Amino acid sequence: MAEEYPQIYTVTGLTQQIKSRLETNFPRVWVSGEVSNLRRPASGHYYFTLKDEASQLRAVLFRGNHQYLRHKPSDGRQVVCRGRISVYEPRGEYQLLVDYLEPLGIGALAQAFEELKRRLAAEGLFDPAHKQPLPFLPRRLAVVTSPTGAAIRDFLQILNRRFPTVEVLICPVKVQGTGAAAEIVQALDLLNTLSDLDVLVLARGGGSLEDLWAFNEEAVAQAIFRSRIPVISAIGHEIDFTIADLVADVRAPTPSAAAELVVQRKEELALTLQRLATTLQRRFQALVQGRRERLGHLSQRLPDPRRRLADLRLRVDDRLEQLQRGWQAQLRARQHRLQLAQANLRLMSPRRAAVSGRQLVEQQAARLYRWLGTRLASQRLQLQHFQERLQSLNPQAILDRGYAIATTLPDQEVVRDVQRVQVGAALRVRVARGSMDCEIQKINKILN
Repeated sequence: MAEEYPQIYTVTGLTQQIKSRLETNFPRVWVSGEVSNLRRPASGHYYFTLKDEASQLRAVLFRGNHQYLRHKPSDGRQVVCRGRISVYEPRGEYQLLVDYLEPLGIGALAQAFEELKRRLAAEGLFDPAHKQPLPFLPRRLAVVTSPTGAAIRDFLQILNRRFPTVEVLICPVKVQGTGAAAEIVQALDLLNTLSDLDVLVLARGGGSLEDLWAFNEEAVAQAIFRSRIPVISAIGHEIDFTIADLVADVRAPTPSAAAELVVQRKEELALTLQRLATTLQRRFQALVQGRRERLGHLSQRLPDPRRRLADLRLRVDDRLEQLQRGWQAQLRARQHRLQLAQANLRLMSPRRAAVSGRQLVEQQAARLYRWLGTRLASQRLQLQHFQERLQSLNPQAILDRGYAIATTLPDQEVVRDVQRVQVGAALRVRVARGSMDCEIQKINKILN
């Protein structure tokens, strides 16, 4: 057996050998095929099969890789994948670990643009209800752009010609290439923390779809959408169109047009104010003249006030007589009520009530004196009893009967047993009229 089978692999061992060979020989491969059996479990990874007319290959696109890709796999799509070959040991299956994916056929950037456009439109980022109006006359605005490009020079020249007092804050960022989208997002979020900005302008000169791609990134679109400050998108030339143009509150065909949109000419504003002032003055004068004429008409219709005063005097005299008659009637009614009350008061003599009350008070006082005498005698007896008991417990009374109290020196402990002291010990003996310091010469024990 050993000669016929020089080496026997376990299933695990053989699988590990195959895995090592495949991963060593195919560290990075490009594979094209059609996506089928696409699954995306709760983990967020994409599991699918790449197939052609004759074969199929299992593939995995982990969440950490696909969240930065412009394209996502979908069933039936022809794609080109980049990745490495690996073996899933528990099932002994080889698979492609994908780290990049793009569609096969039409331009990848154009398709990515259309896909993102459809998805963001479905999410409501282009909805006109979310668009913020531009302020009439901004005092301070910020421009997110490259500080060395022609776009910012054109923007500043036109803005200075139209309204030179507007303050401009330039936030320099990369506008194309790797990391440009991240810088734009960071700049937009940072500017939204400032409280004194009225408008944000995204500006860049023209270029190809690849050059403008930073403004087609989803992260930039989301940053524009969550901006609390109105955003003007001025990307490229008039024929150029980006996702940022669709999400922004206002799209300007060029950076120069953005400067014209953000502020009006100072001269035009002055002429407008002058026209408004003239119109206001004419309308005010017409209003004053109309009110003056109305006042004249009303004054002609106003009756003679002396007649009105005479009528009012007559009405006052009538009301005064009515008040006097009413007051006299009330006075007579109250006098009648007072007479009735006096008659009732005479019927109810207070002397009778006073005599009855005095007798009741005398009876209650007599009862109270008797009760107090009894109570006081009882309390005296009880007090005398307590004094006698207290006197019997007084130590001084015991000493007066001839007894003494012996305490040790110097700790003053009362001697109750001769076994607690020794011959020669010092004692203090207290009697009824003083105390004596003594020395023990002999101890006599009492035998029971």
